[in-house]
Amino acid sequence: MSDDIFSQLFNLFNNDDGDVNWNLASQINNHINKESEENFLFSNSEMNYEEIFRAIQLNNQSLDIPYENIENLQILNSKEYGNWFLDSIKHFDFSNLNIASSSPFNLAGAQSSLIGMQLGNISGFLSKNTWGLSHFGIVLPKSKILAINKLNFESRITRFEVDDKDATMALMALEFIALSLGKFNAPFLFVLEQMQKSNESLIESLGEMKPDIDPSSFSNPEEIFSNMPELNNLNFDSIFDSIFAPLSFYRQVIKNSTKEFLKYIDPSVIDLVADLNLVGTNENINDFENKISNYDEKSESFINYLIESESQYSTLDILSNIDLIPSSSEIEDPISWLARTSLPPI
Repeated sequence: MSDDIFSQLFNLFNNDDGDVNWNLASQINNHINKESEENFLFSNSEMNYEEIFRAIQLNNQSLDIPYENIENLQILNSKEYGNWFLDSIKHFDFSNLNIASSSPFNLAGAQSSLIGMQLGNISGFLSKNTWGLSHFGIVLPKSKILAINKLNFESRITRFEVDDKDATMALMALEFIALSLGKFNAPFLFVLEQMQKSNESLIESLGEMKPDIDPSSFSNPEEIFSNMPELNNLNFDSIFDSIFAPLSFYRQVIKNSTKEFLKYIDPSVIDLVADLNLVGTNENINDFENKISNYDEKSESFINYLIESESQYSTLDILSNIDLIPSSSEIEDPISWLARTSLPPI
């Protein structure tokens, strides 16, 4: 199979190479980030990222109960960051995702490629538009590498009238904590559940193709590519509509944990660099940011409720169990969450 994206898609309907076609996912991420080709190297002329990362490592090692041991820092362009994202989720079990079952024609052989398309779009969207994991509260599996999405990361820092080193320290610490919390699988498994539900629209798009479609009848792989859903226009609302509130909850957990972790930084700086309301990122994701930030105060109130009510569950307990993750309505009404998770069945 050729490495180019058109040949990957050309072979879509005859592909069965495991649970996920990771090669296709990477090709789609690369396609979305096709304008990002420059490799960024460490440079002491601007900010010594290695020095700041080392300070965060030492701070972590000084804790009675340290967070995950993240060994290395990598400064990446957006395409590289997207591929790092894909590498970080490969250990998940995708075998339970069955996105071809509702197809109007047989797509069983394309199962792994359809999942690869979804993951490639997600990684491309995140890497092109976000500064990192803490931006939307995406909590990933643990990795030994802390990746920095350089251009978006630096763009975020320069938007505020605070010391660049303090802002860099705060934002890198947020990323460190977000990645460390990746040992809790429930948040990303929740995302996968929403991805499963969203595939109806993808299958519907594919269903508009003729049932007797024969890939071998195309003389050019780009012909089949032109019949596929537009890669840059995946409807992320359809994937994440039910997860905007949980994403806000994850962000509040990350932010509060970072304040406890990095006590020698003014907590207002952490609030500043993490706040989605203060400075818009770009027009492509403003609506996405707004939908998440609409729940920020409610998420903070939810966490305060856990503390004040002396709940049997901590925020880390919730990250450990997909059944404890609050829904949108439960973020707004924590008592309903308590009733669901704590009271015995009637």
